[in-house]
Amino acid sequence: MPEPPNQPDLTRTLTVGMRVVLRHRIDGGLTDALGPLVSADEATLVVQTRRGPVAVPRDAVVAAKEVPPAPSRRGAPHLAPSMADLQELMVAGMPPLRSEWLGRWLLREASGYTGRANSTLPLGDPGVPLSDALAFVASWYAARDGVPLLQVYGPSGFSVADDAVGGAALEAEWTAFQRTLVMSASVDALAAGPGDTSASVADRPDDAWWSGAAPREQEHRATAQAIFDRIPEATYLTLRAGPSGEVTAVGRVAFAQAWAGVFSVHVPPAYRRRGLARQVMVLAAQQARARGIRSMYLQVSQDNAAAVRLYESLGFAIHHEYWYLRAPRPPLAHADAARDE
Repeated sequence: MPEPPNQPDLTRTLTVGMRVVLRHRIDGGLTDALGPLVSADEATLVVQTRRGPVAVPRDAVVAAKEVPPAPSRRGAPHLAPSMADLQELMVAGMPPLRSEWLGRWLLREASGYTGRANSTLPLGDPGVPLSDALAFVASWYAARDGVPLLQVYGPSGFSVADDAVGGAALEAEWTAFQRTLVMSASVDALAAGPGDTSASVADRPDDAWWSGAAPREQEHRATAQAIFDRIPEATYLTLRAGPSGEVTAVGRVAFAQAWAGVFSVHVPPAYRRRGLARQVMVLAAQQARARGIRSMYLQVSQDNAAAVRLYESLGFAIHHEYWYLRAPRPPLAHADAARDE
């Protein structure tokens, strides 16, 4: 059988940081390079495989795609990734406008809109003692007139006090608030439900979508739009009412690392209790399935009991949860030092 023709454009959507598989030509046949894409230029892609870095010429690639994080436990694919891998993956669904790494801590800022885009995400070792890391976080946000926040995660029901980062923050008088559930589900199971075939699907939010968005999202429209513009791939869902065309529900779906994240699901008060949020979720899953995606996630406050019940009825299960921690006050000395840099 002849080799498939070379298609250089197969690699054009790949960006550094993605976990990818590249099927490419070598002497005597074909082979795969699987792992994070660590560098890329016009001629060569470098993949960090288990055997070490592998340099792949772009013109040798015959197939390329982004793949999910490696499983860390047995079971359904949507429950298999580690908490850290899923947390890092979810950043693409609500990306910050400004960010900085401290070791494996990701500091994020987006003009105060949403905790997810305005908090520090500890994904591993910060490279400095915890007390120094917390001081750096506090000063970094103070220098940007922001509120220093940490997003600390763990298995369902975990104690912030028993977590290394959370415990250190509590000792430094940071305050924990807003327990949030990260839930995941099988795309195929959810996409099998009846969706609204008249809904509009677009790659950017239009005025109709914005009219159905949550009030806080509308209030921060400029910032939210700037965040949306940074999402590598997304789709915006709008449901309307009959001949009048009034917007009855909206949602958005972000795609990254072969996962789909559901955000911004909102039903205006006049149209609630009609199953419209369920229709948005089914439509979101159908959009994911059309892209060959198997798993999806969402984030919901544990206090939002009605939403949690809805998602559970659709087949979502708790993958893990997180809390935010707020610093007691900006450390002025550190803040001044940060401003001088």
